[in-house]
Amino acid sequence: MASSYTLLANLRAGRCSNTAEVRLLRSWEARNINKGGELISVDMLFIDENSTMVQGSIPALRQLQFKNRLAEGSIYTLTGFDVVRSNPMFRLSDSTFSIHFNEGTELEKLSTTVRTIPTELFRFRTYDQLRELANTGKQLPDIMGELCQIRSTITDRIPGAQRVMLSLRLESGTVVCVSLFDSLAPAFHSKLDSYVREPKIVLVTGVNPKIVAGKLYLNGTSATRVFFDSETASASSSKVVHTQKIEPMKISDLNQFVITADPQVVEFLCTAKLTEIQVAEGWCYIGCSVCSKKLIREETSFTCAPCNETNAVAQLRYRVILSVSDETGIAAFLGFDTEITKLTNVLAAEAAQIVGVGLNAQVDTDLPRVLSELVGKTYTFQLKLKDFNFTAHHQTFTISRIFPARDLAPLLTFAENVEVHEQAHLQNVAPGTDDRAAITSDVAEVSTAGDGTLTGREAEANEHDAAEDNASKKARVE
Repeated sequence: MASSYTLLANLRAGRCSNTAEVRLLRSWEARNINKGGELISVDMLFIDENSTMVQGSIPALRQLQFKNRLAEGSIYTLTGFDVVRSNPMFRLSDSTFSIHFNEGTELEKLSTTVRTIPTELFRFRTYDQLRELANTGKQLPDIMGELCQIRSTITDRIPGAQRVMLSLRLESGTVVCVSLFDSLAPAFHSKLDSYVREPKIVLVTGVNPKIVAGKLYLNGTSATRVFFDSETASASSSKVVHTQKIEPMKISDLNQFVITADPQVVEFLCTAKLTEIQVAEGWCYIGCSVCSKKLIREETSFTCAPCNETNAVAQLRYRVILSVSDETGIAAFLGFDTEITKLTNVLAAEAAQIVGVGLNAQVDTDLPRVLSELVGKTYTFQLKLKDFNFTAHHQTFTISRIFPARDLAPLLTFAENVEVHEQAHLQNVAPGTDDRAAITSDVAEVSTAGDGTLTGREAEANEHDAAEDNASKKARVE
């Protein structure tokens, strides 16, 4: 009897005898660098017509049976595979399960299909979200930005491991460094040479965020792919992402939403009049010049816990609570340094000065004129709600962007099909333009020796090898 057809989202743990029709997005080899690059498995990403993306894995013992039949971008029918829970570390998909090939798995390539299956799917994260993921080993997200600089050991003729460093400017204006090691470096140069000109927009998949000395670095992994200009534009307008409008909402509806809805990450637009600048908790804070986090007062200096620095350089930053209202109600919106600076065109450090050091350090308590002049004006606020907004302790809504006029606010963005707690937005980038890639929403060591980083199965194998080595050493000592 012929097996029935199933969607990836409907899979359940155990042996699956149904048939799934999927597109193979990407495939790569997972190797154990602690055992001379021994092959662990051939891993891949599948996607179906509902834009459900799932990671798959072929064990090393069975890879010869399937490897030569894998063609990125092609569509396959997949039958007789095992469905298992996803590894919670180094994840390339938001799915809670993954596919493992077994002795009975059948993989057949299709020349045509009646189903419309996306050609790609990306998991973008903002700068703040990347910092939250750094050093956790949880996710390998994707990133897109404006190319500022390329540094390469290949073109600079530097001996040793091959390495390419890309400086990408995000929509927020923050510049991050992406490192491509080993085989990724020559592959990047080969793609760049065939492209003829230097790209303006670069998209990099499967990066591993790390914070070293307070700075964010993004390492390429074996699952990393690089896309240039026109490729990023076509991806943005294709079914790789789904159009999702950021809905406008009145204040009364906003207040009611956080009471009745389930906790989630979601964004809304709210047009309101700024009626007051709240000063009870101050309008600024003393932050770290590197990571912007609030500094801890010590006896004679400031300490930055995230940067682990005892003599951190202090900088004054905005943290402003705005009282706003419309015809339906009132609310408190919380704005931080970047957006308030854009609104006032004046840095917090220019509006007031830090006086004294250590325990005596303080800032002016009087409200700066640049802030008081905002009162009485109407703005459109883009608000980002998170889990804490749906608790009893909620006091304010955090501002992600501010627009002086409603017609300047974005009417829609592009958001990938992700779980409700992980949303990211991607604005379309036209090929050959000077417009920045707008990423408006939401893991192997930074290597000084030039070695690449690992995907989940590689990292898991290396941890297992390390545990075995420690156990052997302990046995010899005893």
